[in-house]
Amino acid sequence: MKLQDVSIEILGQLIEMTDQFSQEEYTRSLDLLSNNSVGRHLRHILEFYDLAVRAGNTGRLNYDKRDRNLALENSPREAVSKMKELIVLMRLMKEDMVLKLEASYSSDTKNDVKITTTFYRELLYNVEHAVHHMAIMAIAVKVDFRHIRLSKNFGVAYSTVQHKQTA
Repeated sequence: MKLQDVSIEILGQLIEMTDQFSQEEYTRSLDLLSNNSVGRHLRHILEFYDLAVRAGNTGRLNYDKRDRNLALENSPREAVSKMKELIVLMRLMKEDMVLKLEASYSSDTKNDVKITTTFYRELLYNVEHAVHHMAIMAIAVKVDFRHIRLSKNFGVAYSTVQHKQTA
């Protein structure tokens, strides 16, 4: 399976979940999430995916320098629309490509890390990053939004799913 397909599967699971939220539920600050909302976690996932996909046009990627689009955090409909857009863009990405990744790990930008990576490596990172946040969202859904149904393996690492199938 191609990484684009895995990413599309993840975005599909997120669409299914998001479609079940009212705006109030989606934006509700939850003690369990350190006063964050499900919408804030989803925005974070979508912004990372968006940056990785759009890096194909520039060859440069920096997850630290993102817009933090609050519409994705505050409107489940905006988030679903963004996910559908990302799915379309993901289907257009046919080949791997070299990217220059920059990251900041100090307050001094002179110490920014600059490494060579690839689009596929960043998609792999985004899959793992999304699953991690989905696991957090799944806990919130199970505690605070019991009416919301999640797909069977929502927020479960693919290696864990495979391990359970062979155990």
